[in-house]
Amino acid sequence: MSYLTKKDQKGKTRQIGKRGFRKGSYFTHLLKSAPEGKSVVDSRHELIAGYAMDLDPRIKALQVQPFTLDVTTGEMLHTKDQLDRYREKLKTRGRQASLYTPDFALTMQDQTVRIIEIKDAAWIDFTDSYAGKIEAATELLKVKGIHFEILAGSYEDTLPCVQNLKLLHSINHQMNAKEVPASLLDLTEKLQAVRVFAAQMHESAEMLSVSEIADGNRLTVTQVCMAIVMGIFDAPIWREVINKKTLLSGAADDSMNCIRYEHFDLRRRT
Repeated sequence: MSYLTKKDQKGKTRQIGKRGFRKGSYFTHLLKSAPEGKSVVDSRHELIAGYAMDLDPRIKALQVQPFTLDVTTGEMLHTKDQLDRYREKLKTRGRQASLYTPDFALTMQDQTVRIIEIKDAAWIDFTDSYAGKIEAATELLKVKGIHFEILAGSYEDTLPCVQNLKLLHSINHQMNAKEVPASLLDLTEKLQAVRVFAAQMHESAEMLSVSEIADGNRLTVTQVCMAIVMGIFDAPIWREVINKKTLLSGAADDSMNCIRYEHFDLRRRT
């Protein structure tokens, strides 16, 4: 559900901190992102982290590059037109802005907002100038009641979590397609029984393989993965690649602990 852009071009879905698609950017579809889920991110790091956020049930909505903040004045610019006019105004006054554009803004189910910056785990610590910019941005956002995080993770294709997030991201899109897939319709008919089955697993602390759960409930492996996305079963998506032999447990409360974007993080500063 993503592809690497090959040339620079402007697009409606590009957010305000950049100048359209950049070589090396990724076009993707995140269901919780507006408009219509279409998004462009600057790196594979942001792409995979975006998948984790899109699957996290605690997140109600997300925005890619939601605004640009002038850390010297506190001015927050929400559209490209606003940013262009602001830069022109400063230019006529002979001033330069110190601008910061975060990677993501998350609106949680409780309506709180979190601002997220994504870095590679190999990322070298702040330079002095960048440190000052981030520190200023953090304080300005705190005054506005907005929580700020920097997540630094590993994003190699060989990592289990990366493979699993790609798989579950694809399945999530199948589940939300305009034409409902037959596999989801079938799962929906069996959903009450599957929830009871998962609750019994949770109560007894029993763990069963994907194939055992599928056989016991007359499901396919894909339908079991759908149930993982729905939060019915808890999978070790951060530790091992999901396959027929993967052991699952029944989720405690239908989803709120199954997929959390923070689990993808190796380092975090707030």
